[in-house]
Amino acid sequence: MAFFRKIAYFIIKKLNLIRGKIHLNDRSGGLYRAWGYIFSNHIEGDYVEFGVYKGESAVSSLESYSEFYNWLQSQKFDNENWRRELSESSPLNQKPFFHLLDTFQGMPQNNEHPLIFKKDSFLSDFEKVKKKISLKNNLNIIINFYKGTFKEKTLELQQSLKNKKIAILNIDCDLMESTIDALNAVQSNIDIGTIILFDDYNQFKAHNEEGQRKAFRVFQNNSKFIFEKFYSYGFVGQSFLVVGQK
Repeated sequence: MAFFRKIAYFIIKKLNLIRGKIHLNDRSGGLYRAWGYIFSNHIEGDYVEFGVYKGESAVSSLESYSEFYNWLQSQKFDNENWRRELSESSPLNQKPFFHLLDTFQGMPQNNEHPLIFKKDSFLSDFEKVKKKISLKNNLNIIINFYKGTFKEKTLELQQSLKNKKIAILNIDCDLMESTIDALNAVQSNIDIGTIILFDDYNQFKAHNEEGQRKAFRVFQNNSKFIFEKFYSYGFVGQSFLVVGQK
């Protein structure tokens, strides 16, 4: 048995299932680091994304998750007993659900930044995006799409999540108002260990009274949780960890 375990482990490593993008500092690298953090800590929970656009982030997240999931399975054939025991008992053997929210109709009318985030920019085709993401779903993860505004879809999302926790919360909706709606929709499903990605945290010249910065500050003031900066990514992205309760 030990011989076959070693052979399987050798084959998995040769297939290069564990590649690594930890030094890649774009959006894809940010998501890779998020999943690396989740698997390093064996944190159970779903993936929720507000602002899908053309699906690039969702695809990157699926690809990163797949790499780490395959890594976890490879540990079951390791020659060290503690690695095999940990991988067998990890809650991450249970695949998360992916929850993806967007109107797919572009930016709403707003007064926050009419140049960059003008109405109808970031328009996408819902059916094409669904197909694009589905083609990358190699592990047959359950993916729930919510087409509509975040406020409109809050109840549907909450009914789907029920009492489940969120492992990764990816908020890529640019505007303060939309970010507030997103955070309010999931406030009962985040927990200590949750990682939050704000893709546009440093937009609006990093002004504390605008955009995602203000939305998150208001949310923090009213939340029972304590948040801590984690890593930055891309040109304006910032991640946070939920690290405790007040």
